[in-house]
Amino acid sequence: MTAPFSITLRTKFFVCVSLVFILATVAGCRRNSKSGANVNSTVSTTSDPEEAKRQVQSLIDKGKEFYKNDQDEQAVETFKQVINQDPNNAEGHLRLGMSYAALDKKDESEDEYKKAIELFKRRTQSDSKDGDAFFYLGEAYSFLHKDEDAARSYRQATKLKPEDEEAFYQLGMAETRLAHYPEATAAFNKALELDPNDYRATDALENAKEGSQRIKEGKKHAEEMLKKQQENANANGNLNSNSGSKNKNSNSKTFPKRPTPKP
Repeated sequence: MTAPFSITLRTKFFVCVSLVFILATVAGCRRNSKSGANVNSTVSTTSDPEEAKRQVQSLIDKGKEFYKNDQDEQAVETFKQVINQDPNNAEGHLRLGMSYAALDKKDESEDEYKKAIELFKRRTQSDSKDGDAFFYLGEAYSFLHKDEDAARSYRQATKLKPEDEEAFYQLGMAETRLAHYPEATAAFNKALELDPNDYRATDALENAKEGSQRIKEGKKHAEEMLKKQQENANANGNLNSNSGSKNKNSNSKTFPKRPTPKP
């Protein structure tokens, strides 16, 4: 009677161990499956256009946080996901370029800026009232050191979004780089009117005023120098003229008058 009972206990023990192993394996599979779903969800696609836009915007916001926190490699990977989902996303290319620049990858960043410019230009051509597109177009030009184009784009952005303090500030910076100090001063004044606490605009305004003053002083100095040069030239001209007249008189010969013939 003892043997059958012992066998039954052993059998139950092995059955319980087997069940625990099976349950643990299933739980692990579920956990891995769930983890994989989370990773893939960031790059998943959907047939719903609005949902796709929300997914892309979520990735852009996530990438901006990485960039803001100096997590530049993560920012690069995130903005790459944006472009994988939406190859014509102009902001995605712009921000990918900014992230590459933070990693000192100049060639890659410039390529992305150029793509962003083309895509933002398309947006402005299709919608001439898109102030954000003009602003970001100005950003892309600015990063490529094309300040004339940047200033033109920022200026249009300020016309379309007259309450956008950042657009006025960036316009002022572009005009400063071009040494257009009166225009820069006007832009910074408007930025401070919209946000009196913007210390960046306060400092930049002082620099623009100093630049404007330097130009005035330089023009005044140049005018004085030109005036002196003209005065010297006139003086030298008069001196040479008088000297030439004296030389002419001293070198001239005096001939005797022809005698009047006798009748």
